[in-house]
This record gives sequence, structure tokens and C-alpha cells, in this order.
Amino acid sequence: MNFGQRGRELLLDLKRSDWLPPYSDEGVRGTLEEINLHYGELSDHVNASAAAAAADASAEQSGDRSSRRKKDAQLPFESRAAVVLHDEAIRRNKRCLLAYHQYRMDRLRGLRWETTGVLPNHIRGLLSEAEVDFFAEYDRIVSRHCASIDLDLSSSQT
Repeated sequence: MNFGQRGRELLLDLKRSDWLPPYSDEGVRGTLEEINLHYGELSDHVNASAAAAAADASAEQSGDRSSRRKKDAQLPFESRAAVVLHDEAIRRNKRCLLAYHQYRMDRLRGLRWETTGVLPNHIRGLLSEAEVDFFAEYDRIVSRHCASIDLDLSSSQT
């Protein structure tokens, strides 16, 4: 498993692009699938540790002291590195997804001020349906706010 490659590719696409690359639905889905795989592995390790702890508790109750573990050790030593690795991979992929979407939303907010609320057709093709909805809703909120304070924030200050 190549940890974090999909999330990294999303961010590299943003970096290589002059303005905004087309929305990478496949990249986002792949990153989410990778998160789910890591979560499954993490759950397997934790469940195996819980099962081992339950077996230790039942062995302890039956009087078998040879399989007794320290009560404060929650995970077996051999599982700790794997748990940390999968947890960090999940967190990294989440950060990559959040950074990808935040960058795109910031660009759309800036575009609203440059175009005064009109989304150009050549840009509309680069966006996901949710991003088009975001742009329209953001424009509606800004326009309503400007109207409520009787101020045109999109006009030139000069």
C-alpha cells in the first residue's frame, strides 16, 4: 500500500495548475477509499487487541497467571507501530482533502469578487456540481448582505 499518494496527487495537481485544474472526483474518491482501507486496518488491530485482552482477562479469572499482561498496557507492543502508522495515514489524507477543497473554495470566493457574481462558462466546466452550488450560494449571501447595508462592495474605490 502506497500511503498518502492519492491525497498528495490532489495537491500536486493544484500546484501545477495556473488557476484551477478540473475537479478530480476520481482523486477524491480514491483518497476516501484509502482512508477507509486504513480505518479497516486500524480497526482490525484494535479489535485484535481487545480480543487478546478479553482472553487474558478470562485466563486470569481461571487462575492461569502465565498469560497475564500488565493492566495498563492497552495495545500489544507489536501492534503499536501499525496503529500509529494507520492513524497518521488517515489524518494525512484528511488534511490533504481539506486543503484541496479549501484551496478551491478560496479561488471561488476570489472569483466572485473578480466577476461580480457571474460564473464564466469555461470555468464552470472545471468545477464540481457542489462547487457551482457553493459559488451561487456565496454570491447570493454577498449580494443580500450588500443590499441590506445599501452598499455596493463590488464597485471600484477610485
